[in-house]
Amino acid sequence: MHKNDIDEIKDLHKMSLPLPSTFNSGLTSARLQLVAQWLLEELYATEDDLVRSTDNGYSRGCTTFMRQKNRIIAEAFSGRHSWLALTNSSNALVFTVSGVPCRFSNDDPANPSKDAVLTANRYQFDFMEFTTPGEPGRFCFIIDRGHDESAEPRVEFLGFAPSGEVACRWVSDNFRILRVESQESLAPTVHVAKPQVAPKRRDEGDATSEAAQ
Repeated sequence: MHKNDIDEIKDLHKMSLPLPSTFNSGLTSARLQLVAQWLLEELYATEDDLVRSTDNGYSRGCTTFMRQKNRIIAEAFSGRHSWLALTNSSNALVFTVSGVPCRFSNDDPANPSKDAVLTANRYQFDFMEFTTPGEPGRFCFIIDRGHDESAEPRVEFLGFAPSGEVACRWVSDNFRILRVESQESLAPTVHVAKPQVAPKRRDEGDATSEAAQ
């Protein structure tokens, strides 16, 4: 991607772009929001889990990415979402939303640096071949935390034309996942009475035998 294309991405926040559903009716806000929720849930869970002094930005970043990737794979295999499928399950994950190949990246959409945002994966080429000039053919979910990673996370879904320009944009709702550690309820205590010990009863045969001795 050329510098002019990156500058154009920076300017996208200053303009109103059409929604992805304008070009593909399967890219509904409800579906995009659900994918965004999965990505943010794994981000927040990692932040909550990796709080030891031996954790740092790198360990959190790697764990976040892997959890997000595995979450999408798990959701695709769950069978609950007929519109979600996998094209490539490697670290360069490509999944489809209503047949549209998509990628994801933890990056700054206004100043991207990750390949998932800047370049097309080979599993996206076939879809891009049928894209007309000015229409989006390459799509990416971008988990945005601001340029200094201090902003409340949100997800932007960008569609890029074959020329590299941004052709459509969708932004997720902001929400924070509250994690409550569940505790399994213990079974109620059952009082067990102490067994009563009684002398062993002897039958008549034993008593007669003893008397004869």
